[in-house]
Amino acid sequence: MSNPRPKPVAPTRRAFLARSAQAAAALTATPVLGARAAGRAAWTVEAVATQESFGDGATVPFFRFQAVGGTAVRGRLPFLEATEGAGATLTLVNRLAVAIRPGVTGLGVGPLVAPGATRSVSFPMPPAGTYLLQEARFAGVSGPLGFAAVIVSRPSSGRQELWNGGPSYDREFILHYQDSDDRWNAAAAAMTPPNTAVYEPNYFTLNGLSYPATDADPDTHIACQMGERVLLRLSNSGRVRQSIHFHGYHVEVAARGNVPNTTLPPKDTVEVPAGGTTDLILTVDQTGLYPVHPHSLTAVTANGLYPYGQLTLIEAV
Repeated sequence: MSNPRPKPVAPTRRAFLARSAQAAAALTATPVLGARAAGRAAWTVEAVATQESFGDGATVPFFRFQAVGGTAVRGRLPFLEATEGAGATLTLVNRLAVAIRPGVTGLGVGPLVAPGATRSVSFPMPPAGTYLLQEARFAGVSGPLGFAAVIVSRPSSGRQELWNGGPSYDREFILHYQDSDDRWNAAAAAMTPPNTAVYEPNYFTLNGLSYPATDADPDTHIACQMGERVLLRLSNSGRVRQSIHFHGYHVEVAARGNVPNTTLPPKDTVEVPAGGTTDLILTVDQTGLYPVHPHSLTAVTANGLYPYGQLTLIEAV
């Protein structure tokens, strides 16, 4: 008889928060101009203004973090990864006309980066989990304007598991949700403050893409095989709380905000709060083609035109 799989040992909430606090202090207190120490993970992103077209024929201004050099991407967004506890250096090139400040959700903020300037910040990687790089100076609006990147801290075990001794997986996908009110984007592009009293999102992206581009991109189209365990790292830098619905499957909620879930049963619809992360395990127990989308109909449109937005597909063979 084979030995049963050992029950994963989750980090306690107290231990997780203590280690996160250490990383936060380092991110806030140790900006290092231009530094890239040997042996560190080194990422370079630039902040740029872009014009993006949607299925309704509109072109909308956005402000994005864009990967530079060897920095990885998922869809159109930078993807930053390293092992927990390892040193990391983030270099930000600001190509905008205003000063901005990088921040990692739940950890802290880095130095102010003036227009046209380049600055770097070094910090130890936080406990294994899923984190967001965002723009912290204009935190109330920068997510809907487009700023975002996903940071994954890998467990020190080196195994394909969410944390040391945590849920194991065969493959993973990064799915980052953003919603935008094009009036906010147009105001920011004209260097005027948006009317934050009114927010009615009408454009929706997944990894910076809108359907059908989401389904055509191998980093966003969830291709998998029968019997596999698939890790889905969901995150949200918009203002709308997302309820992501799975056709054909129930998923296991492994963690919310990098805190292991011990209460929620398998579900076909899971919450991803604004500014938050939710990590899921999808066990592929049937083949076929199945949609994955927010339960809000507007999120799968482009200014009301269907189907666009944050729709993608699971393709299981």
